[in-house]
Amino acid sequence: MDMGLIRGLGTVVVMVAFIGLALWVFSGRRKKEFDEATLLPFADDPDAIEHLKAQAEAARSKKQ
Repeated sequence: MDMGLIRGLGTVVVMVAFIGLALWVFSGRRKKEFDEATLLPFADDPDAIEHLKAQAEAARSKKQ
């Protein structure tokens, strides 16, 4: 095994990991989890969370 083969295999492994991560991130099944995670900075302020949830519901109703 020479250094070129090792580098090539490393590149393939990283590319597969990148594609897998991209598919995981953009999966529709994860939307609810990611929506909840966007509210984490506001966890100490219940008024801010209610305001953001109301905005999200308004945006969803406009899309439909």
